[in-house]
Amino acid sequence: MRKAAHTPVRRDASADLETVSPLPATTGAIKGLAGKCLDAAGGSPEDGTPVQIYECNGTAAQQWTIGTDGTVKVMNKCLDVTDDSDADGAKVQLWTCTGGDNQQWAVNAATHDIVNPQANKCLDVTDHHTADGTRAQIWSCAGTPNQKWAAVPGASPHTSDTCWATHYGPEPSGALTANGQVFDNNADTAATSLSRHPQLPFGTRVLVTNVANGKSLVVRINDRGTYAWTSEEPKCLDLTDSGFSRLGGHLDPDDGHIVVHEQILD
Repeated sequence: MRKAAHTPVRRDASADLETVSPLPATTGAIKGLAGKCLDAAGGSPEDGTPVQIYECNGTAAQQWTIGTDGTVKVMNKCLDVTDDSDADGAKVQLWTCTGGDNQQWAVNAATHDIVNPQANKCLDVTDHHTADGTRAQIWSCAGTPNQKWAAVPGASPHTSDTCWATHYGPEPSGALTANGQVFDNNADTAATSLSRHPQLPFGTRVLVTNVANGKSLVVRINDRGTYAWTSEEPKCLDLTDSGFSRLGGHLDPDDGHIVVHEQILD
């Protein structure tokens, strides 16, 4: 399809497709606002136990395991978004692991984000409060200190790098992406740049974080983009105009790029 504020160059990139191997699970404390630790209230492993911040004490209630399956566990229970909600302010709790999307988390050690991809929301300390017992919740990713977490030592994303992303710009009505879908400039989708090696497979989800402001967004790859080069960083993604704007980018065809961290989720 592709135009994206740069002259497109086509080639067959199918030979470049590859999958990403998961990293080993890691266990330890997750520190957030004011140096407080993510904590299971009262040290209880029961379903429905509130998850909060609390002074770090090294107890089992603060020893979180970041798994290769997208879960974050403590005392063998999963970090869970209450009632499968995707709303700002939905509280998080412990619950028996079910494999549900409300128990899936993208932990990015480079940008210090913990994101629930289903909701496309960040793990957040309610109202920026630093008191022991303040509940954890999900909220639209804003790059603020109450959404930043020093995750388990040694934990790192499946694949993460720093690169730059641009945006599509205006597209004709009915334009199709490279995988045959009707293009939607308001969707959380993206094109994998033809200047990158390897190409990302269609359907891959990527957590994209604007380095300048910490804002994050989960996008799904459904297109192939353009060749483009810059002296700053290699280009990796073409974002929709909506996604680019929500990350804080300016829709300027002459300077329409932002430097991002990208984390491949699956």
